[in-house]
Amino acid sequence: MKKKEMRFRMDFVQEIVAADDKTRTLIVKLTPDPRRYEWKEINGERCLFDKFDHFLIPENVFAECAKKLTDRPLYFEPQLIGNADEYVQSRLPEIREEISGNFPEPTFEDKSEEFLESLKTDELGFVILSLDMVDSTSLQASLPPEKYSRLISVLLYEISSVVPLFHGHILKYTGDGIIAYFPEPSFITKNDLAIDCSLTLRKLVYNGINPIIRSLGYNQIDIRIWLDSGNAFVVTIGNPETKQHKDIIGLVVSLASKIQATANLGSINLGQATVQNLHTGWRMICSQVDLPKGWKYKTSDGVPYQIYKVDTR
Repeated sequence: MKKKEMRFRMDFVQEIVAADDKTRTLIVKLTPDPRRYEWKEINGERCLFDKFDHFLIPENVFAECAKKLTDRPLYFEPQLIGNADEYVQSRLPEIREEISGNFPEPTFEDKSEEFLESLKTDELGFVILSLDMVDSTSLQASLPPEKYSRLISVLLYEISSVVPLFHGHILKYTGDGIIAYFPEPSFITKNDLAIDCSLTLRKLVYNGINPIIRSLGYNQIDIRIWLDSGNAFVVTIGNPETKQHKDIIGLVVSLASKIQATANLGSINLGQATVQNLHTGWRMICSQVDLPKGWKYKTSDGVPYQIYKVDTR
């Protein structure tokens, strides 16, 4: 039986030692990020200690891992927006037009379906993002049906426009929210892109859409965002004679509503697997939250699966 590779993140500080313009090559020195790691002597053996996840990497194991870096493919997928605040400001005129009823002409494309259809494997690593609107029933009751439906359409349109800028796909709409995913390759960095996307979505709603709808006398929209990471299966759902589509099935998706229920208004909550795959800079703004009463989800080691929140606004 083929052993599965374990995903493992390490963060380094990079220093360019030499550069050759002719061959377009760099010699780079990589040093374990001191914000996260420190060398310790344990029972006469030198080890690298991970201060976040509290485990030791013997120096000889670290050296072996370092050698294997030369044979690994490198993926770089930067987000397609430079600054979230500037992006939100740039969308304000269009959001005002959309809410007033001047909505873009709809086109019926499903980029997610195309991507999932193109996969050569049924099992893949995903970061799942779930966003829902809190207490949408109260907002719906306070508005005429046409105004509420227009507001939801604008919200989902604007959210859907942000996700691809972070190399994600919209899996499905959930009435007043979305489930999106960020797939392999580059699974580790997709966790960074997913949290960056979440922060941009929150700014879009609270700094972009809400000021406009409040100026119209509407109640503001509140959202919650959840992220988790892990393997899931791509399956075909439904009957081709009625409706059939690709979907993603797995515990990482099923935990969405469970973790979402622990989130406060406007908060971004993350599952333990996502946090462990985040860059050091992101991890430093995450903190663990108390597990809800009756929480029964555990890691493969049998200990409770932890939930975290993003501390910045």
